[in-house]
Amino acid sequence: MEPRRAPGAGGPRPPDFVDGLAGPFRGIGFSFANGGVLPWALAPLATVVLFATGLGVAGFLLAGDLAPDFSEPWPGWIDGARGAASWAGEALLRIAGGLLGVFLGIAIAGVVSAPLLDLLSERVETVALGRPVVPRPWSYFAGDSLRALRAAAFLLLFQAAVLAPLFLLSFTAVGAPIFGAAGAWFAGLSAADVVLGRNRVPGRERLRWAFRRPGFLLGLGLPLTFVPPLLPFAVVGATLATLEEDRRSALGAGAAAP
Repeated sequence: MEPRRAPGAGGPRPPDFVDGLAGPFRGIGFSFANGGVLPWALAPLATVVLFATGLGVAGFLLAGDLAPDFSEPWPGWIDGARGAASWAGEALLRIAGGLLGVFLGIAIAGVVSAPLLDLLSERVETVALGRPVVPRPWSYFAGDSLRALRAAAFLLLFQAAVLAPLFLLSFTAVGAPIFGAAGAWFAGLSAADVVLGRNRVPGRERLRWAFRRPGFLLGLGLPLTFVPPLLPFAVVGATLATLEEDRRSALGAGAAAP
């Protein structure tokens, strides 16, 4: 497949915050309304849930080994609090380990499920445009899977490089909302980038596309920050939004033609 321009390039109106916010929920409706799409959405959803659950449980169990040792008696009357302190310390460590495992699982699952999300976006476009489903040769599948994995891994590293310093600023009154907004924007970009990568849009043009649509990506990613397993349905919503943007661009170009 030859590289193409980003969806809506030169179009009259890019999607806005409200369009993005409705994206995951619109994706749910479209998936359940079209039986040929739903299995492709459930496969990456199961991947996210399994990875997040598995690493969360592993973190919860392993964190218990890091609990401080309170076997030695404490001096005087405070020795009575030793059992409660031991229990509270282990509980806090296990909760922190479980949450860290869940977050790592979600991040890793986003990369691992990238080929499935790529296929999901392709199926949504096929159904939305009324095209016949053409079986994909295995030779194409291998190359497309590697491309999708590479793009998802690069985006994850880019996200980590940007959010790491913002996380340090999040402990300030000014930095906290900036960190939250940046996290939601990157979550939206992770869904929309599936569509751009599948269409072989070059990297720099993908970033320009994203920076021209901050409201759309912020709205698309906001539900994902609270319910990360919505990612497959956000990909469905992003695919539909880009198809509509392409259609508006084509109509605008046709109306402007002499």
